[in-house]
Amino acid sequence: MLNSILLLSFLTVTSFAWKTESSKTSKEICKNRCSCEEKENILSINCENKGFTTVSLFQPPPNKICQLFLNGNFLSRLNPNEFINYGNVTSLHLGNNGLQEIQTGAFTGLRFLKRLHLNNNNLEIIKEYTFAGLESLEYLQADYNYISAIEEGAFSKLNKLKVLILNDNLMLSLPNNVFRFVMLTHLDLRGNRLKVLPFAGVLEHIGGIMEIQLEENPWNCTCDLIPLKAWLDTISVFVGDIVCETPFRLHGKDITQLIRQDLCPRRNAGDSNHRAMQPSSDSQYDGPSPTLQPGVTPTKAPRASRPPKMRNRPTQRLTSGKDKQVLGPIMVYQTRSPVPMTCPSICVCTSQNADSGLNVNCQERKLHNITELTPKPSYPKKLHLTGNYLHIIYRTDLTEYSTLELLHLGNNRIAVIQDGAFDNLANLRRLYLNGNYIESLSRSLFVGLQSLQYLYLEYNVIKDILPQTFNSLQNLQLLFLNNNLLRSLPDNVFLGTMLTRLNLRNNHFSHLPVRGVLDQLSAFIQIDLQENPWDCTCDIVALKNWMELSSTSVVVNEITCDSPSKHAGRLLRSLRNDAICPEPNEVTVGLTKAPTVSPSTDSTPPFAITSTEEQIPEMHAEVPLSVLILGLLVVFILSVCFGAGLFVFVLKRRKGIDSAPASANNLDINSFQVQYGTTRTMYNTAVCILYSIFYFLCGNKSFLEE
Repeated sequence: MLNSILLLSFLTVTSFAWKTESSKTSKEICKNRCSCEEKENILSINCENKGFTTVSLFQPPPNKICQLFLNGNFLSRLNPNEFINYGNVTSLHLGNNGLQEIQTGAFTGLRFLKRLHLNNNNLEIIKEYTFAGLESLEYLQADYNYISAIEEGAFSKLNKLKVLILNDNLMLSLPNNVFRFVMLTHLDLRGNRLKVLPFAGVLEHIGGIMEIQLEENPWNCTCDLIPLKAWLDTISVFVGDIVCETPFRLHGKDITQLIRQDLCPRRNAGDSNHRAMQPSSDSQYDGPSPTLQPGVTPTKAPRASRPPKMRNRPTQRLTSGKDKQVLGPIMVYQTRSPVPMTCPSICVCTSQNADSGLNVNCQERKLHNITELTPKPSYPKKLHLTGNYLHIIYRTDLTEYSTLELLHLGNNRIAVIQDGAFDNLANLRRLYLNGNYIESLSRSLFVGLQSLQYLYLEYNVIKDILPQTFNSLQNLQLLFLNNNLLRSLPDNVFLGTMLTRLNLRNNHFSHLPVRGVLDQLSAFIQIDLQENPWDCTCDIVALKNWMELSSTSVVVNEITCDSPSKHAGRLLRSLRNDAICPEPNEVTVGLTKAPTVSPSTDSTPPFAITSTEEQIPEMHAEVPLSVLILGLLVVFILSVCFGAGLFVFVLKRRKGIDSAPASANNLDINSFQVQYGTTRTMYNTAVCILYSIFYFLCGNKSFLEE
């Protein structure tokens, strides 16, 4: 017994000492091994290029929401429970680690993780249980790997996943039902080996997609691509350029410009007779043309569509013979010399054809300033600067990039953008500023972006949007402001835009006005308002009515009440207006203000609205219980008085008849006097009672109004 007690005491002391040592170690991570900086109650732990081979022996400071940067280390394998001590981490960066294997259970403990970056590694497969334990994940980046296979069910547990980035891998196809339980809004599949993309099992499960990137894949534009073509014709989201690689007759053509007959020509009897004499359209020309029959127009010599395309990656890799064979260049026919290209020394530049401009990839190059890009690229169309150390965008940084159509500045540390920084980007259509430290937006920030269609500002710390911020963006169609700190929006904030997509998810909105904000979205299609602390009181009635009048596809996700406590957790649509706002006056005002006040009458004096409110008492409301009781009491008193008067009248009439005199004249006179006296008595009594009631009601007018 004594030995058992001693053993238990020893284990308790050892456990306490281990926890103390662990706490001591976590402090040393920030003081010695890694640099830590706290901003907006979020602790950023920078452990980049520190030589880590494992992180399971350490833990971040407790009770702190953390972002952990482990880029550029030697984490080639993630073992089970690798991050068991990192339960308070919401963003994890594992890029450029040479990561080859993620074992089952490696992410156990990361129950609050929302963003995971696995880019620029050596992953070859995503298994079914690779992401086990990441039920809160919203953003997954796994681009620039060697992923060639994804097991079915790999994303089935990631029910909150919204953004999936898988560009520049080696995927030939996607498994059936891979997105069945995922509500994706962004999907990037550029630069893979996809030839077809079926509707059944793949496209049918991404109906809520807002952006899908399918560029730089060797699309086989035959009958098998008709489901993709049909799906593209039914959606109104950004897709990117889908260019045919085969057959040769369609090489270099955009699928969106083709018709069904181009993809799958009809074969008649004449075609089938000499089909064996003609080469297949899917094959390359290896020999001379067959003998032409009379009446057949000779085919012109094939023209070049683009120079040879080489699979390039932003980082140098040691590849085996097998890898070299897989990553070999895709050669195409070429009849003219390629146009000389100037590319920054630290970037990788590609061009789809000689006339399409450069795609400049400078991802994760540790850039602190855009001016470090030397020499300047010639005719750049797309500039990717994600994952660098940019803090400030200066006014002169982009003066030589006027041809840009896409600028990606996401996942940097941008806190300041000088006025006029985008002034000369008149051709820019897509601007990514997500994942930075931007706190406020103003109109001067977007001057010069008259062609902008897609603006991504999610995952910043935006608190304020000044009036007229987006008014100059007349072609703006998609605006993402989710995962910020917004509490309100200014009047006329969307005036002049062509918005069809608006994401306000996961901010601090308690209510959202219809007048001046939502009523400006005339061409609206989708809005996401979920995960905000909605206050389901009188101020939200107008929003509820607007939702009910809109089509079911407008609001992507349901609004859930956060307060007051009696409505917490309930859907706004399920509540009645009188339950949300029981005061009839306030409900009436909320329903009548918007339609009676025109937005154009900004100079109307305040009494214009007051006049509408003064008419409210004239409307018929429910009768209060106190007035109803008083009315019944008055009726009862009148009934009693009337009955008493009638009884007296009958009694006196009978008495007069019994004691009547002999003379007939006296009888008539007495009867008349009795009737007259009785009637006058009843009349005086009734008048007195009615006058008393009228005086009581007038004197208690305030009581009745209550």
